[in-house]
Amino acid sequence: MIQNMEIWVQKTIRTIRLEKNYTQEYIATKLNISQSYYGRIENGKADLNIDTLYKILTILDTDYIDFFMQVKSNEKNRSKY
Repeated sequence: MIQNMEIWVQKTIRTIRLEKNYTQEYIATKLNISQSYYGRIENGKADLNIDTLYKILTILDTDYIDFFMQVKSNEKNRSKY
């Protein structure tokens, strides 16, 4: 269950980033990390801790509550298939 939540968190981050037309390079620069490392975060190949998630959501100008509501919505919509 937790692993599934992590997947949906990563997918939602990517979705929001793309909606805002931000590149991985842009987010990575703001986080002061490499683009490849940021890409690994989005793809679930690197751990995403709560501090980094907070920083990403701040860059994306996205509120925690709205974010997790979107995560849950995406998870529910996908589980219908």
